[in-house]
Amino acid sequence: IARARVPESDAHHGPLEELRMPHVEHLEQCITCHAWNKDRTMLALSPNSSEIYIYTVDAGATGAPKFLRAWTLREHDALVTGIDWAPNTDRIVSSSQDRNAYVWERQGGEWKPTLVILRIQRAATSVSWSPDEVKFAVGSGESLVPICYFEQQNNFWVSKHMRKHHSTVLCAQWAPSSVLLATGCADQKLRVLCAYVKGVDTAPRDSVPGADQPFGTVLAEYACGGWVHAVAWHPNSTTVACAAHDATVMLASLASPGAPQQVIRLRDLPIKALVFLPSGALVGAGFTYTPLVFSQQPDSGRYSSGTPVDGGGASNADTGATSAVSAARRMFQAQDKTRQEHAGDHAAKLDSVHQNCVTCIRSFAGTVGGSAVEFTTTALDGRLVFWSSDELSSALRKLHVT
Repeated sequence: IARARVPESDAHHGPLEELRMPHVEHLEQCITCHAWNKDRTMLALSPNSSEIYIYTVDAGATGAPKFLRAWTLREHDALVTGIDWAPNTDRIVSSSQDRNAYVWERQGGEWKPTLVILRIQRAATSVSWSPDEVKFAVGSGESLVPICYFEQQNNFWVSKHMRKHHSTVLCAQWAPSSVLLATGCADQKLRVLCAYVKGVDTAPRDSVPGADQPFGTVLAEYACGGWVHAVAWHPNSTTVACAAHDATVMLASLASPGAPQQVIRLRDLPIKALVFLPSGALVGAGFTYTPLVFSQQPDSGRYSSGTPVDGGGASNADTGATSAVSAARRMFQAQDKTRQEHAGDHAAKLDSVHQNCVTCIRSFAGTVGGSAVEFTTTALDGRLVFWSSDELSSALRKLHVT
């Protein structure tokens, strides 16, 4: 992990403070989604194709991590749209535009797939394990969400359809209770639904608010200004966040259903991926290429407007840094001026660590090269970036409340 010395006059980082650069691995030409196993020694990703690559990872105590592609999973016939890795059962679930989902289990040194009976006629758009790892949810272009679970008597994975949507379900995330599900839809709605499956869920129905309702009941519905790219649950199980295509992030509290939602309007392009860290900070990234961190203010309970996690690779926003949008504009202007149709190896580089749209964010909570890593991102530039607590702390110091 590279380090850069900050000048003594830097007002944001203090005198002689060292600024760490995030570690970057260029694994593929393009990456659409990724997931980690429990101890962060294996990584599953899709290189924007029908295949899934599994890498073994040697994080190392001080040096850079070593990646080795150990398995290639070939069962899907179209683009893989989602991957999730259950940490305790060590199962991988994948979804694809081929309208199928597979559960992968490691047997005798190989990964064996089991087909899931989704019963959908359009593409699967996303997939997410429930925290208790007995169910998973699949978004689909059929305006419904299959909730999948293992049926012991038939020895295969079946699904129960959750409807109430009016367009493609782009994303779905489970609450920590494994009973409530938040969905983001192309009908510009964020919904929270009851996903309690009798005979599968073991928690008493009265132990979780809303679990006593019939399966598929809409417990809350929020209008957004565009189709919803991503949803995320706060660790407290009562706050849900979503990112919409109108470049907004909305936060709603189920504990206070009458309270107005907080809508944060971004200065740049929309966010495509969201995750709440264990600390409660919200991190999002997407078409602006640089992750933004949103932190809840203790006095008001509201979230900050979002500050870039610079990673030291770009200049500080308060000292005139160029955003990914203006950097991209500058690059295209330079190509037009020199009559270049293809930028080639001499293309102008953006000021961000990622050079294309960020497609996936995962909480990491581990150590790489002696540094504590908070989360990882992958993007259409084929890069995997490890963002440490140093970059996150630097961004949190610059937060301001909307």
